[in-house]
Amino acid sequence: MSKLLVKWASFGYREQEIRTAIVFGKKGENVIIVLKNDEVLAIGKNQDGCLGTGNEGEVKELTRIEILCTHKIEGFVCGGNVSNYPSIFAISGSGSVFSWGQNMYGQLGLGTRQYTTVPTKISGSLKGKRVVQVACGAEHTLALTSEGEVYAFGRNYCGQLGLGTTADNLSRPQRLGGLLDGKIVTSVACQHSSSFALLHSGEIYSWGNNTNGRLGSSSTAGKKLSPCKVIGLEGVLISQIVCGAYFTLALSDDGKLFSWGENFDGQLGNGTTEHVKRPAIISTEMGKVREVAATHDKSHPCAAITEKNQVYIWGSVNGKTIETPMLTFLSSLDDVFTVFYPPVNYQQFRLKITKVENNQKGSTIIERFRKEFDNPETADYAFIFEGKKIHVHKIFLTIGSDVFKKKFLGDWDDSRKKEQIVEGHSYEAFYAFLKYFYTDEVDIMPELALEVYAIAHFYLVSDLMEECEKILKSGLTMQNVADVYEKAIVLGAKVTRNVSKLLSILLMVNFLIQDLCEFCFKFCRENLVDVVDSIESDESKSEVFLEVFRWAANQKKN
Repeated sequence: MSKLLVKWASFGYREQEIRTAIVFGKKGENVIIVLKNDEVLAIGKNQDGCLGTGNEGEVKELTRIEILCTHKIEGFVCGGNVSNYPSIFAISGSGSVFSWGQNMYGQLGLGTRQYTTVPTKISGSLKGKRVVQVACGAEHTLALTSEGEVYAFGRNYCGQLGLGTTADNLSRPQRLGGLLDGKIVTSVACQHSSSFALLHSGEIYSWGNNTNGRLGSSSTAGKKLSPCKVIGLEGVLISQIVCGAYFTLALSDDGKLFSWGENFDGQLGNGTTEHVKRPAIISTEMGKVREVAATHDKSHPCAAITEKNQVYIWGSVNGKTIETPMLTFLSSLDDVFTVFYPPVNYQQFRLKITKVENNQKGSTIIERFRKEFDNPETADYAFIFEGKKIHVHKIFLTIGSDVFKKKFLGDWDDSRKKEQIVEGHSYEAFYAFLKYFYTDEVDIMPELALEVYAIAHFYLVSDLMEECEKILKSGLTMQNVADVYEKAIVLGAKVTRNVSKLLSILLMVNFLIQDLCEFCFKFCRENLVDVVDSIESDESKSEVFLEVFRWAANQKKN
């Protein structure tokens, strides 16, 4: 931090007296420092009152930000247009968040859309919560709590709040559900109008604007309104994510670096300036990377520091495009964003947690179970799909299903077999079904949830059925509603053909399908404008959308 504060040497404070600081502005002309005695002081140009001192106009001497001085402020985050109209967030040691600055779209989370020059505590649904991280897009904000929950507020025209709608300008924090329900999020990050969440499991979820593959999805949809899993990182444990304005960098626990999104300035570091829609590994010539950094400012490069403390940069470097990581003489990531103009803080601040949260206890055991799934070295049974095997442990399955208990513990031929060929189900659906026995969670798209639901019902795994139903309804978006409806009809026909063998499933699944079709119709009706836009942008969907409304009309007649 010291090099970033060189121009402010007249502070009169020694480095060891400063707990933290933030430098921001078009020329790095604004600074807020926090002393170890909890004093919060500001100096700078103070455009539109962005320093939080309660007034506008230049602040020529260090001035106390009174309201923050008693809250043990640990860090800051600057969002929005950092150069001219920023939104500022201060996080206290207790996890309270204070915000001020630009608020045209409700991105300060204060319940208003008024610009404010005085730091104000965010309350509402965050009251009593301990916020450990704040991430900012251009006009929206994410807040992560110590319980691993994500809250969102601000602009939402691309679904960047992840709430399943494009209801805009939400000025109070809203908790994200859908596929994130029941999962522990450890980090959040934002592009300009897209959002990302890193899970305790090492998986990444994304939502919002998907132009040029910004979300890391193979989908061609222009936007996703609810969190969806980033694909292409299966088997990779991600430990860090950072975002530029329109791209994302992800670091794995073994030091490999992945990138995706827009690439006009070579910011993906893959040797080209072509956009990438799915995560792709960056050259491993750097060796093992231990930390990566990026900002929303296009004049800044991307940077990484290796285990050998070597600093590499790529992307926009002094107006030139560097398409592959280049070794520098710098010694830290702080140096990178001090040297390259304008000087800023690159970090997305995260509050340190000194104790394990209650809902994370036992995670070590869960991880042990997770690692044993589909492990041929320890498994004693395998399901086979056209030559592909899924390895499992009988004891795990018998604990979770009475059907498996009878199958494996009774005096049956199955109890002596070591393999079973499975027909009538997809590999992906059965894989997700079996994985549930080891992780107690299911990470699938709504389009696949129907089939997993049917399998879970056959094996009497009621908890999984509830999870699938939750995924189907909370994960419904304009991008997948047509596919879900179509899948429901296909599955209904498949179940009907097998009525003699699966009568109980027919009754249960058809009940869900009936309910789901009606749910799809209601969703389309409530989002009629988006339906029309979706049909216009993708004519292949028009017939399915029309079928949804035909189905609803027939139901009304009956």
